[in-house]
Amino acid sequence: MVKFSLCLAFVFGAFQIANGQGKEKETVTQSIQWVAFSSHLKVSKRVNILLDGQFRQAGSMDPMQYQARTGLDIKINDHFSFVPVGYVYTWNYQYGKQPATFVNNEHRTWQQVMYKHHAGIVHFEHRLRLEQRFIQHHSVASDGEVIDDGYSVFQQRLRYRLQARVPLNGKSIDPKTYYAIAYDEVFKSWGENVTYSDPDQNRLFLGVGYQFEKNFSMHMGGIYQLLVKKNGIQQENNVGVLLQITYNVDFTKQ
Repeated sequence: MVKFSLCLAFVFGAFQIANGQGKEKETVTQSIQWVAFSSHLKVSKRVNILLDGQFRQAGSMDPMQYQARTGLDIKINDHFSFVPVGYVYTWNYQYGKQPATFVNNEHRTWQQVMYKHHAGIVHFEHRLRLEQRFIQHHSVASDGEVIDDGYSVFQQRLRYRLQARVPLNGKSIDPKTYYAIAYDEVFKSWGENVTYSDPDQNRLFLGVGYQFEKNFSMHMGGIYQLLVKKNGIQQENNVGVLLQITYNVDFTKQ
């Protein structure tokens, strides 16, 4: 756990240093409240269908971003799995102290590779995700009319997350086990309208969870999101609470 904490500190520290370079940023701090539901539907020995819903609020429970995700998850062995294709739709809102000029929603396709392993009682998980983002765009005509240009802006994004879970009342995360969980995820974007060259987002989470049964778990804790806007000048420091609920279904046993 000590090695993992040092690794997290290194990743997060390097990200902060990178964001400290260049122009001075217009930084705001605000509260967030995030709830997430996810499920793997096992349809064969090696194939799962992923379903995921994200409900993100900011400030006084004002809508921030809602998201629906699905994908085909292929298990290679107990350590490796990958998603060859997935889809996300994202509803964005005007929120907080640096609201967007327009509400631009998003279609997204994605791919992912995941590697899991143990080090003693620590359960590590490495997740590398690539996203193709088709973002809605609005423009203003000469007469002041707002024009919806459709999902015409294309960007790509690479995300890496390092996560660890440690059982608190046993040697493994079995049913009726409490566990501590921590992760750090770094984002890097490129493509149309991206003017900021450094990593533009970081999410750091620390919490506790409970494994009710093999297919049902829940964890909750504090989350810090550092988000640099596409202009590279505005930055949000979002601090709050995340609740994650996971319930998996094995259809091969039906």
